[in-house]
Parts: sequence; C-alpha cells; structure tokens
Amino acid sequence: MRYFAFLFFLLLFSCQEGEVSNYKAYLNLNDTVKYVGKEQCRMCHAEIYDSYIQTGMGRSFHYATKQNSELDGSLMPIIYDSIKNLFYEPFFKYDSLYIKEFRLKRKDTIHLLIKKIDYKIGSGHHTNSHIFEINGYLHQIPYTYYTQEEIADLPPGFENGQNSRFTREIGLECMSCHNAKSDHISLSSNKYNTVPQGIDCERCHGPGEIHVKTKLAGEFIDTSKYIDYSIVNPSKLPLDLQFDVCQRCHLQGTSVLAEGKSFESFKPGMKLEDVMDTYLPKFEDDHSFIMASHVDRLKQSSCFQNTEMTCVTCHNPHKSVTKLEVSYFDAKCMQCHDLCEDENIQNCTSCHMPKSSTTDIMHVSITDHKIGLHSSNESKRGKFLGLFAINNNNPTDLSKAKAYLKRYESFEANNLYLDSAFFYLERSDNNFVYYIQYYYLKNDRDGLINYVMSTQLNDSIYTKSDLALAFSRLGEVFFKEDLVTQAHSYHKRAVDLMPFVIDYKIKYGAFLLNNNQIYDAEIQFTNALKLNPTIKEIYLNLGYIAILKENYQEAERILKHAIAVDPDYILAYENLVLLSQKRDDTKSTKLYLYKILEINPQHKAKSILDKL
Repeated sequence: MRYFAFLFFLLLFSCQEGEVSNYKAYLNLNDTVKYVGKEQCRMCHAEIYDSYIQTGMGRSFHYATKQNSELDGSLMPIIYDSIKNLFYEPFFKYDSLYIKEFRLKRKDTIHLLIKKIDYKIGSGHHTNSHIFEINGYLHQIPYTYYTQEEIADLPPGFENGQNSRFTREIGLECMSCHNAKSDHISLSSNKYNTVPQGIDCERCHGPGEIHVKTKLAGEFIDTSKYIDYSIVNPSKLPLDLQFDVCQRCHLQGTSVLAEGKSFESFKPGMKLEDVMDTYLPKFEDDHSFIMASHVDRLKQSSCFQNTEMTCVTCHNPHKSVTKLEVSYFDAKCMQCHDLCEDENIQNCTSCHMPKSSTTDIMHVSITDHKIGLHSSNESKRGKFLGLFAINNNNPTDLSKAKAYLKRYESFEANNLYLDSAFFYLERSDNNFVYYIQYYYLKNDRDGLINYVMSTQLNDSIYTKSDLALAFSRLGEVFFKEDLVTQAHSYHKRAVDLMPFVIDYKIKYGAFLLNNNQIYDAEIQFTNALKLNPTIKEIYLNLGYIAILKENYQEAERILKHAIAVDPDYILAYENLVLLSQKRDDTKSTKLYLYKILEINPQHKAKSILDKL
C-alpha cells in the first residue's frame, strides 16, 4: 500500500515543475489538517530549526525568564508615569520576572501592586514588552524595554495619559502575528487554553500533519525536480502568494476580516484578500511610516514595481538579519544594478533604505523598506485622502465601512471616519451589526433604536463575537431609554453567545443591579470573579451588593480590594462614602471624601464635605 501511495505522489508531483500554477493543490490547505509544532519539524530539519529560532520571528514570544528577557543583565530601569503618578520597577525572583507598581507620598509607599510577568513579547531587536496571565486570560503589563536605546518606558499606546495599566487585552489579532497558532477560546476575546512559544515553521509553511505522516511512511519527493504538495514551500508559490505569506504580518494597519474568517484563518498558499483586507490612512505628501509597514513601503519602490522581487529576494527567513554582514545585502542590490567593478559600493541601504523613527512606536527606528532616494527635508503630510486596502485593489463597500468604523474606535475618534463609514454602509448589504456600531459610536441613541425597530436581523450571517458585541451595546442603549424588557434580552443574549467575555457579564450584572435583581446580579459578578479575579469593576459591584445586603464588613473588604487594584478608582471610594454613611461613621466619610478630592478636585465630594 505504501508503494502505491508513493507512486501516486510521484505522478501528482511530476506533472508540475518549477512555479506552482495551481496553488490549491497543496494538501495542507485543507481545514482538517492539524498543526504539529516546530519541535516536530526539528526532527528532520535540525540545522534550519537551530538557525531559525535565533531570528526575530523565532524569538517573538516566550516565557519571561532571565534567559529570554533583554532585561537580564541590564540595570532593570524604573519608569515613572508622571500623569498617573505611578512608578514601575521590574525585578527577578529566582528565574521569574515581576513588575512592581507603586506610588510614593514623600518617602512613604501609599500604593503597591506586584504582578508576575508570564511572557515577554518581542524579539529584542527593538523591544521587549510583557504579558501576565490569569486563568488563561492575557493582558499587557505597562512596561516595555526599548533595546535599541537601552531604556524603559511605557508601551506604545500607554503614553500621554493613556496608561490603561493592567487591563489591555491580548486578543487573537495581536497573538496571531506575534506567535505560532494558539489554542484560543473562541467564545472569549483574550482567553487561551495554551500559548506557544514564538512564531514557528508552520506560520510560513502551513500545518504540517500530512507532511509528517507522509515522511514517516517513507514517502519522499526529490524537491530539486518536483514540488512536495504535502506542505507549502513559499518559494514555489506564485509571486503574489509568496508576498501574501509575508504581508500577513508585515503589513500593519486596520485589518478587516472577510465573512466567516478569523485572524488565524490565513494559511500560506491562500490569497490574503480572501481572509482580510488591511487598510492604511493615506495623506498628500506623506513620507511617514509605522513599525510593521514593510510591505506598504516596499510596494512604493521602483525596485518592486519594475521587477518580480518579493521579500525573500533579499531576506532568508531562516537566518537572523542581525547575523548578516552589510555585504550580504549589497550583493543583493548588485544582482539587479549593473555597477562598475571599480566603484567602491558599500552599504547601499544606508542611503536608499535608511533607518528612521516610526510614527507609532517611540524609541524605535527601523529600516525604511521604500527603496529609493530619500531626503531629510521631506515635507510633512498634507490632506487626508482616505483609508486604502494595501493588499486588495478592489475591497467591497462593506469592508470599507468596517475599516472606517474600526479606525474610529481603535485608533482615532475622528468624525470624518464615521461619515465615511455611513457612506459605505448605505451602499452595502449584510450590515446590521455595523449600523449598530455606527450609531453606538456616534452616540445617536434615537437613530440606533429606530434602526433596530425597523430592520429585520438575519443573525446567521454574523459571527458570535460580532453579534454579542452588538447585543451588549443594544442592551446599554435600550436601558438608557427605559426599554427594560428589550435591554434585558439583549444583555442576556450577549452573555450566552460569548460566556468568557467578562465585560459582557459585568454590563449584564450592572443592568440587573439597576433593576433591583440583586440575586441574579450577584450570580453574574461572582461568575465573572471566578474567571478573572483582577478586574476592579467586579469588586465594585460586589461591594455595592454587600452594602445593599447590609453586610458592611464584607462590603468594606471587597471595596478596599477594588482600590488595591486601582488606587484612583473614584467609584469604589464613592461606595466607601456610602458605606461610612450607612455606619454613621463621619470620620471615615470625611477621609474617603478627601481622598476623592485628591484624585479629582472638581468632584462633587467638596459640596458634601461642606455640608458635613
């Protein structure tokens, strides 16, 4: 049987030599084919494996140990967020990395919170950022070590008063480019059963189950003559599909998924536009670029536009660029540019692909992949031209609408984006949940309710995550308009659809609490606490429930725990004021009111103090 199987493979593979004309012939594109992990690949490809794990991709994600962290051996710098008045200090305890968040008043520590850092993210070529895990939920730590300048600072997006501390979720969109395929729980936003350690072989070659099975069965292909269709070799793909393998992650922007796709749907050999469109804002006379903009910049180069070059024309993904001499890349340039032998050509990229700062990440400079003549006097960007899908020349109107909505919500709350989203929604179909997003972001409650009341929902065409987000938002809006029955239904549907999204449980619980359904609300908050005991809103509401139940000692304990999680949590202090008033404890009431005014001098606590 093995002989006949082998003969079949030979017959199949001998039909096509060289470039693949029918990429769908690759057997590992089938959804039933499993991922096997990079250690399985090492059994036969040890030399390539050992070289690859030293690359930026191979080192992209790992446990936060001394061996893997760039902080080991450094001065372990302390950073200070002057806006939040918080310090962050990393330290090792044995081989484990921790972060200490603290606040000082004179020389006294008035707030202290210590978190174990479970993972470091980033190769170390530019940064090491940090992640903590609780019950499978992943969140970012507010501390990044910038290796190029050997300094520490807040992570990108945490600066300028935007420090979200320990609440930024690490969802699948982030994980799918910084790591190998993870065991993400689909009914959650940031919960994982297991997390692999670094981008692996299968990110670029596809799932390896069939390849491993055929080799173990003794079925070998002479790849110098034939193509082995049991696994993708990107160099054998058509040029556009080769490029898609790289631009899946080296094209940063606002990514919009195609219907029924997730951020882990793409496999090498597929067309990226069948899975997602990635948009970037374009401006007149714009010469700026962001961190992972390699593809966008390269596509603007004459070298790319006038040749058949791809990323692997210059890069060997199995070798670290940090271990390659300048002459290696000079030789790549010489392959196309006919230069005189007596010319002293050295370090072409220093002029034609200079290193420059990115607009989205501080303390980082990267190689500009727009190959050409660069001037230090390039003008600043001009008029906004729109969002453009870099990997798809003909995106749908719905895709464009979703891009503008996501850009508004995730990056920049510019009303121009909402206006553009509405324009494209009007021209598209299957847009119910996106109209809800539009009206919600526009804060147009009347428009949202009128739209929902007059439109029939076909929920079979949307993902559970999209529906749950829409229903949770509908629950909020309908409750604010005293449409309690509908609000209850929407909140419950959101929780039922995505039971591991804690935010939906908190909002549902708050709704129940506001409607005096204390027992049911307590169930929601207690279930949320079991999933993730690090979220301040859970303690806030459980503390308030304890006040309502006249369990004052328990209420104080829970509310103080909320403040231990966030020392500036005014809502928790307000509940402590209420608790103190219930106890007729004027001293504590004043203490908590003064604390509120320390955080927010404009708070109504001042008028309450005046009355006291």
